[in-house]
Amino acid sequence: MNFDPSSDIITEESDHLFLSYCTFVNLIKGKKLSLQNVFVATLEDDKLQNILKMLLTLDSDQELVRVFLDFDPSIAKSKFVTKWINQKNKKK
Repeated sequence: MNFDPSSDIITEESDHLFLSYCTFVNLIKGKKLSLQNVFVATLEDDKLQNILKMLLTLDSDQELVRVFLDFDPSIAKSKFVTKWINQKNKKK
């Protein structure tokens, strides 16, 4: 078994930053939001996207989405997120 403590530290720090970001979004929205709602709020707001990208040193929007999906894969199956994506597609 190969044990790499630096990898564990990076993972824990990334998780902490992600959860801190979610708390920040809850605070600025003024209410407790589910992870799905934080995800949608992030997709809707370029400033929030940039904050998360800066915190986690992400280079693209795809990486940003991947962070949410890695943290909770059920977001992809969320009816709320699917409904939001469908509404966005209809507007285009």
